[in-house]
Amino acid sequence: MTIGVKIYTALSGASGIAALVSTRIYPLVLPQSVTYPAISYQRISNSPQQGSTALRSTRYQINCWALTYAAAQGLATAVKAALEEYTATATAPRIKMALVVNELDDFDSEANVYRVIVDVIFTTSGD
Repeated sequence: MTIGVKIYTALSGASGIAALVSTRIYPLVLPQSVTYPAISYQRISNSPQQGSTALRSTRYQINCWALTYAAAQGLATAVKAALEEYTATATAPRIKMALVVNELDDFDSEANVYRVIVDVIFTTSGD
């Protein structure tokens, strides 16, 4: 299993997110004819393992897309609630802690959609 799969599981399993996007949660890019609101996610950085505990910090960008700014903000709020201090330690890679570290607003003028970007650092081991 990968961290990306665990992120998808955490997001799709959160009732607040499922109510807004169902299963419209995609790695890297949205499909061409996506229904909004939707989520895309991507790895931004990945540190080498640290010390004898083999901890790693991996930064992911969670993109919350919607047709209105208020809807994108609402989706971002649900994402932050689902991922802040999230843990998943049963199988490798073990997510020891997730920490929301940044939020940024954006507008895609070509697609005419709003995006709120939520940056999350996952501290993991066993990957």
